[in-house]
Formats: sequence, C-alpha cells, structure tokens
Amino acid sequence: MSEPTDHTQPDEGLRRAQAEPDTTTRTLLLRIADRLSTARPHQGMREVTRRAIALRMATTLHGFDTPETDAAEQQLLRHMPQVDDRSITRGEYALLLRARVGRPTPAERVAALHRQADADYAQSEKLRHRGLDHRDDANTQALADGSHAARSVTS
Repeated sequence: MSEPTDHTQPDEGLRRAQAEPDTTTRTLLLRIADRLSTARPHQGMREVTRRAIALRMATTLHGFDTPETDAAEQQLLRHMPQVDDRSITRGEYALLLRARVGRPTPAERVAALHRQADADYAQSEKLRHRGLDHRDDANTQALADGSHAARSVTS
C-alpha cells in the first residue's frame, strides 16, 4: 500500500525531467566549463564567481534583464554545483560541470537503447534468413543426392 506522501508515477517522471538540464542549459554549462578551464584554471572557484558566470551567460544569450535571462540564470544555477566552503580550483570545477553534462539524459539513454535494439534485431534477422537459406540449400542437395541414390538402387 502506498503512503499518501508517495509520488505518483507521472509526478516522479516530471520531477526527474526537471532535474535534467535541457539542451540549451547543457550547451551553456559546457561553455562555462571551457571558460573556467582556459581562463585562470589554477585560481580558486568561489560561490560569487559561480553566480556571476551564470548571470553573464544568461545575459549573453537572452539580453539584459529579460524574463528569459532570469529563467536561464536559474536553470544554470540549479545545475551548477554550489561551491560553499570547498577548496576547489576553476579547472576542477570545470571537470565537475563536464561530468554533470556528460551524462546522457534519461530520454537520450532510452533513445540509444531503442537504436541498439533495432540494430540488433535487424542483424539477427539477416543471420536468421542467411541460416534458412543455407538449410534450404542443404535440404535441396540432400534430396537430390537421395533421389539419385534411390534411382541407383532400384535400377
């Protein structure tokens, strides 16, 4: 029996979908990672830097002080790990971003599995038909040999 506070399946799917960055956010996260790993990667990463970079990327994409800019900034901040009290360099933080973006989304994983299953099925069908063709050839040859042998015995 489920608890009244348990998420329903659609609710859980929506929560997971919202937890994954969309394509635009993934692209921006990769740009941020590139910038952090090329511009002063040995310097420390701070929370204020994380927030400033998110705002700058969102503003570059959508312009200054627009609703789209605010939404993009919030999306970036949601997917950029907080720095807090950690001692981490900009280069190390770039690796964290790349690792987060490098993971395919559930939809991409499902699509890849479907493509692989289709390819495997097509390959097995080819092999199955090839095997049937060989058996048919072998049966035809055996019949030909058998009927020739049968005529030899009766004559």
